[in-house]
Amino acid sequence: MADDEARNILFVGRDPAAFSAAMEALEEDGRGVQCVASAFKALTAHTRSPFDLIIVDASGLDDQMLEAFEALKEVAPRGLLFAAMTPAARGRAARVLTLGADAVIGLPADADEVRALARKLQRPEAPAARVSVDEKFAWLGEFAGGVAHNINNPLTTVVGYLQILRANGGSREQTENVLSVMLRECDRIAEVVKNLLLFSGNGSFQPHAVDVNRVVDAALVLAGAEAENNRVRTERSYQPGLPAVVADEEALKLACQNIAVNARRAMQDGGTLSVETSQSPDGPVVIRFSDTGPGIPPDKVDKVFEPFYTGGNGASVGLGLATSYGIIKGFGGRIEVAADNGSGSTFVVELPANA
Repeated sequence: MADDEARNILFVGRDPAAFSAAMEALEEDGRGVQCVASAFKALTAHTRSPFDLIIVDASGLDDQMLEAFEALKEVAPRGLLFAAMTPAARGRAARVLTLGADAVIGLPADADEVRALARKLQRPEAPAARVSVDEKFAWLGEFAGGVAHNINNPLTTVVGYLQILRANGGSREQTENVLSVMLRECDRIAEVVKNLLLFSGNGSFQPHAVDVNRVVDAALVLAGAEAENNRVRTERSYQPGLPAVVADEEALKLACQNIAVNARRAMQDGGTLSVETSQSPDGPVVIRFSDTGPGIPPDKVDKVFEPFYTGGNGASVGLGLATSYGIIKGFGGRIEVAADNGSGSTFVVELPANA
C-alpha cells in the first residue's frame, strides 16, 4: 500500500488528544480520518467502511488492548496496523509486534512518522474482491427487513391491545392482562434495540476482571437451562480455578446466553446441551457449547454470525449470534462454530486470560 493510497485512517484510543495533532495534519492532506474509543468500535467501524491504516493506542499494554491486534488483523489483512505507545512503554514494543502490529509509533502521534512508515511499509497490490452496489443494497435490505420484522411484530400486538382498551376498556382483570401482554411485547422491542446497539458498537461497556464460570452459569439460567422440559437436558463441566478474563460481565453473559438459547432452539425434538469451560495450553480461556441438534448445513456455516441468519429449519436467529460475535471480538477474543449437518453443532469461544 503506497503512502498516497492510505486515504482512510482510523485511530483507536480512549484519549483523542494523543492523536489530535496528527489527525488534523492528515486531514489537511485530504485523507479520511476517524477516531473511536475502543477496539470493539474499531471492528464495527472497519466492517462498515474498511480503513487502509489503523493506529491503536497500546501504551497501557493491557491484555484486552494487545489481544485486539489479532482481531483487527483478521478483519483488515490487507491494511496496515500501527501500535502507538508512549516513550515509557516503547521498551516492550516487541510484544505488540508479535501480536500483529506492522510498526510502532510514538505518542502523541506524529503525522510525519505515520506518513513515512506507511510509505516504507507499502504492500504489493492484490486484486481486491469488490462488492457491487447491488450486493451492498441487497445485504442492507435483508438487514433492514430483519430489524423491521422483529420490531413490527410486537409493535402490532401493542397497537392492537391499545385499540381494544380504547374501544371498551373492559374489567380491571382484563385491563391487567392486556397491560401484561403489552409490557412483554415492549420488552421484546427493547431487547432488539439493545442488541442493535451492541452489534453497532454503541453499547456501554465497563470491562473488569470476570469469573467465566460464574458468568456462564448465570447465562445458562437466563437461557432456560433450569426450566427443564424433559426434552432438552443441560450438562455442565467447569474447570475450577480458571483465570479471570477482562470483559463487561453483563455483555459477556448476554453473548453466552444467546449461544445457549440458539442451541436449545435447534433441539426442537429434544437433546443435550453440553457446556464446558477450560484453559487451553497456550493461555486463552475456552467456553464450549455443544448441542445434539440437527446441525448446520455446510453451505450455511459461514453465515451463522450474520444478522437475521435463517438456519436450516427456517427459523431466524435474529441478532443473537451476530451480537455474540461482536461482543466476543470486542473483548479481544474469538468465536467459531463447528457443525456436522445432522450431528449437532459446537460453538467455541476463546477469551484472553487476565495476566
